[in-house]
Amino acid sequence: MDNIGKINPTPLYLQLKNKIRRDIRMGTLKPGDKLPSEAQLQKTYNMSRVTVRNAMEELSIEGYIIKVQGKGSFVAQSDMLRLPAGITSFTDDAKMQGITLKSKVIKFGVEDITSDLDREFFTGRTDDKILVLKRVRIANGTPVTVEENHLFADMITLKDENLEGSLYEILMTKYHLMPSNKGRRSVKIVSADEEVAKLLNLSAGTPVITSEMCVFDASGEPIHTVTDWVRGDNDKYIKWYI
Repeated sequence: MDNIGKINPTPLYLQLKNKIRRDIRMGTLKPGDKLPSEAQLQKTYNMSRVTVRNAMEELSIEGYIIKVQGKGSFVAQSDMLRLPAGITSFTDDAKMQGITLKSKVIKFGVEDITSDLDREFFTGRTDDKILVLKRVRIANGTPVTVEENHLFADMITLKDENLEGSLYEILMTKYHLMPSNKGRRSVKIVSADEEVAKLLNLSAGTPVITSEMCVFDASGEPIHTVTDWVRGDNDKYIKWYI
C-alpha cells in the first residue's frame, strides 16, 4: 500500500486514504500525531488537491483524523474509549480486582483472512491464512466477553496448550513473544447478534461494546489482532475492561 500510483486500479484518493488508515491502525501514526499538510501530501504522492482532500475528508468522517482550523489534521483518539497505557493480560487485570477469570474455547483453527484489518496487519507475512482462537471469558461464573484472537497460522501448536487461562502468559513463557505495543483500538457500541447474545447470556439486540486492536512486540513485529464483544449491562464488568 506504500506504493501509491496510477498502475494500481484502486482510485488514487482511496490508495492514500487506505495508507494513512493503515498507519493509524498499525500504530505508526499515534493519537495526537500531526499529519503532513495537504500541500505536502500532494507533492509527496504527485496527486491533485482534490484527490488529497477527498482522502482526508473520508478519514475525518470515519473518525480517524481531526481537522483543526489553522493548525492542520491530527490523528484522533480511539473512537470512544482511550486504551490504558501498556499491554496487560486480561486475566491479570481481573485478578488484580479480585475476579476469577476463566475461558471457554469455542473456536480454534486455521481460516482464510477475510477482514481488511487482518489483511493490513498480516500483509506479506502469511499466505492469506490465520489461526483463529475464539473464547468466552467468564468472570466469577458470568460470561462477560467474547474474544476472538487472530494469530499467524503456524501458531497452530497452541492446540497443545491450556487455553482456558491467560493467552499472553503462554505467548511469553512458551513462545518468547512479548506483547508490548498496541495499535489503534477502535471501539463502538453495537447490538449483540444471536451468536454473541447466546454466548453472553443476553437477549439478541442487547447493546454490547465491541473493539478491534492490533498488538506488536517491542520491535514492532506483529503478534495478533483481537476483536472483543463485551457486555455493558453491569458497570463492574465495564470498569475492568476499560
